[in-house]
Amino acid sequence: MKLEKDIVIPANLEINPYVYLDIILKFQDYIKLIYSFGGYMFVKQIYKFSSKVQLQTFQDIHSMEDSKLLKIININNNNYVILTKTSIKYLKNKKNISYIELPTSTQLKACCYLAEYISNPSDFFNPKNPYTPFLNRYKNELDKYKNNDKNVNMNFLKNNKDYVKIIKEQEIKSEKSEDIISKLNRSRIYFDDIKDNFITLLILDFDRNKNWIYKSLLEKIEPVIKSLKIYTGYNIKVLTESEERKKFLINDIKKMQTKGLMFLKDISVINLEIGKYFRANKQTESFLKNIDVLEIKKIKERLKSN
Repeated sequence: MKLEKDIVIPANLEINPYVYLDIILKFQDYIKLIYSFGGYMFVKQIYKFSSKVQLQTFQDIHSMEDSKLLKIININNNNYVILTKTSIKYLKNKKNISYIELPTSTQLKACCYLAEYISNPSDFFNPKNPYTPFLNRYKNELDKYKNNDKNVNMNFLKNNKDYVKIIKEQEIKSEKSEDIISKLNRSRIYFDDIKDNFITLLILDFDRNKNWIYKSLLEKIEPVIKSLKIYTGYNIKVLTESEERKKFLINDIKKMQTKGLMFLKDISVINLEIGKYFRANKQTESFLKNIDVLEIKKIKERLKSN
């Protein structure tokens, strides 16, 4: 691998120099990926996002464990990883940091839902996404106005003049997860997309109490949409774990009352089949086909603990 510039190893972090070099040359993408999901993640879902072949990813994960960059933890014969303080020190670039505690079942399931649904983590977890389309549109219309463009939408500029500052403040707060959309994450509600001025939000299904979807919409989402005033309305995608659960939720939604849901456009339910991560099943061995026969026995032994 050719380096574009010299690697400076910061002594103040107290990370083994050889481990630090391995992070830079081989492991930093893994660390950033896992941290974006909370600092823990199922091994099988790391395969999904890795640019390397599955075997190489498997070997890298175990090398990271050997270097104490992460721990591999078994749950019903499915493994997840959790980052260690060394990895966090590298990410934060400071010595004194808190370690990541073992996730609760709810936290691990939330991570699993998101990792199964998301295709591009860096884009999905960009906290400015809910505000960027509006701010960009306002800037474009303002530029047209300044350039005396006859196609300028003056109504849009006039109607939204008072909201620009508010939305810009929310965008700034989003960098610290203190904005109004990011706070929805605490209720397992996440921003997904904006299209035709309708915002789409994800709600994670945890088999909650009766009417939980309605309560989430009425008490959590409706006040946000009303206060921001930049969206025409919102769509909801409920992420669930099985086909049986999906049928139940669809039936439940059909019976759901709509009183007070002024901005709701549509609700859909998506089955992600995440139950496979929480029940015992065999680790796939499809990537063993092209490996030297002499190595198969060794890798199978390692897979027993993976």
